[in-house]
Formats: sequence, C-alpha cells, structure tokens
Amino acid sequence: MQKTDRQEKHRDLYYQRLKPVVAYIHSHPDQPVSLEKAARLSHFSKCHLQRIFSALMGESLTQYSNRVRLERAASLLFFHPEKSVTDIALDCGYSSSANFTRSFKEHYGITPISIRKTERLKKQLAERLEVQRMNVELLMRLQAEKMSAKQTDISPTASRIMKIDAMDLCTLRAPQGYHLDGIWQCWEQLNQWAQVHGLDSHSMTKLGFGHDNPLFTPLDKARYDGALVIPSGLKDKVKSPFRLSALAAGQYAVFRYHDLVSNLLPFQLALYAAWLPNSGFEPDDAPLIEHYDQPVDNDHNKDPAKRMIALEIWLKVKPLANTTPD
Repeated sequence: MQKTDRQEKHRDLYYQRLKPVVAYIHSHPDQPVSLEKAARLSHFSKCHLQRIFSALMGESLTQYSNRVRLERAASLLFFHPEKSVTDIALDCGYSSSANFTRSFKEHYGITPISIRKTERLKKQLAERLEVQRMNVELLMRLQAEKMSAKQTDISPTASRIMKIDAMDLCTLRAPQGYHLDGIWQCWEQLNQWAQVHGLDSHSMTKLGFGHDNPLFTPLDKARYDGALVIPSGLKDKVKSPFRLSALAAGQYAVFRYHDLVSNLLPFQLALYAAWLPNSGFEPDDAPLIEHYDQPVDNDHNKDPAKRMIALEIWLKVKPLANTTPD
C-alpha cells in the first residue's frame, strides 16, 4: 500500500526518536543499554519500547546492542593487533575473555584468536564491518528503507479511536504466564468471583492485560492479568488473590481480531510495525489490552493449532510528539 507524505513523516519521526538510542549503543559499546535508559533517550513508553524498537530495527534492543558490541570487538581485533583478546573483551563490556570468546563464536562462527590467523578471515571480517564506518543518520535512513521493503503482509487497521473514562477492575494474575491452561484457570476464578457477588459474568466487560512481549520474555515468565470491570460498590469485596486496580482513562485505538489464536501475536506485533509508525500516534504508558467481547472457545481438547478467537485489541495512544532527541 502506497504511503502518504504524512504517513512517511510520522514514520520518519519514529526513527528520529530512536536515533539517540542507536547513537548511545554505538558510542558506548562497553555499557549495554538498559530498557530504562533507552526509554528516556527516545521518550517512548517503557511498556512499548521493546516492540517499537524490534518493529523498526528488525531485532530487539538487546540483540542490536549485543551485535554492535561484537562488531566493535571484531573491529578492534582486525585493526588493533597490539591489543590482547582480554583487553578487547573488557573494552567492549564483557566480564571476561571466556564470556567474550563464547559470544563471539556464537555470532561469527569463529573464535577471536582465529581472526588474526588468516587473510581470508580478515577479508570476510572487513566486509562485515562496513556498516561500522557509517554515521548514525545514514544508518537510520538505510534501516528505514530496509524495513520498509520488508513490510509485513499483515496490515492492521484501527476500527475506531475511542475515549474512555477510568474503570474499576477486579484483577487476577495468571499462574503460568501466557500458557493457555493458566489463562483458563485465571478466568474460571474471575467468573466464580463474579457469581459469588451476584454478577452475570457473561455480560461483564472482560479485559486481558499483556504486560510483557513473548518475543523477549519466556512464556511462563510473561505477566498476564485477567480483569473484570466492576461497579464501584464492589471495590471493598476485592480480596486476595484478586487485586483492585483501574483501567486508565484516555484515548484507545481499537482493532478487531478474528483468527487463529496462534496468529494473535504476529497481529499484535504488526500494530507496531505497520500501523503505529504511520498513524500519527505513539503508545501511551499502559500495556496492550485484549477485550473479550465475544464468547471464548475454552474447549481444552481442541487442537491448539485450530483454535479460533474473536476479540478487540485496545492500544492506549496519544498524539505523536515531535520530541527533540537528547
């Protein structure tokens, strides 16, 4: 789909916001950038920065940082034969030459010592290090062109942008992260809580909060909260293991999804790769929300590869800020 000039301008601003993060990574190879530091530099929400960075740069923040460190180390090995492997490892933020050697071999398929042994390896390395000589502005422009050419086939479209008021929630953390059995268990307990307090769970607003991205967090460690919107008069009835929380008031982009459960994560990631950078919005500081407004098939005997789901995805957004890079 042909992008308008306005969409191109919005997308370019996303790259400009990431530019200080990339510059920091390249200028501080001995200091792996933290998520907190990257969020401050880019002025993007910490909740969503990992997804934004991955969508626009083609690899996670950690993967990019590690690769730049290794390319810096390889450059030192190639151009500074007077430096020892241990010195180079420490210069690039590794705690020991053993850790450095293991990471280097995993990335390049050869050990740091072997780099200095043959002209053939030196030539191969010199070709791979070409990007190191580029300035960050050019690097970001080339990256934007590369990712645009690789644009995903999934092109989510917001069905509406809605404003909502704050809502009281009865929330429960799923015991097994994003594993379906734990999520079913979470919702069975929430529905039982609703029935105990005289509520019709079928007519209540049901929300799922995904606090972590399964691309970067193991499924069993990723945090998932199921939540029921409750009347204010029941706030004092929310007791452990349930938690009283609130849905933040604000503006939400709403996306309709009706497909296989297994395709839900790629669809969510496409929000950050295909919709958000062109939208004129940026994500606000709130997790991605699933709104279960249709009956959910909880047949545990069904083949997971054939399980369908219909829901809405809510992404809290705010106007894209033209923030001056730090």
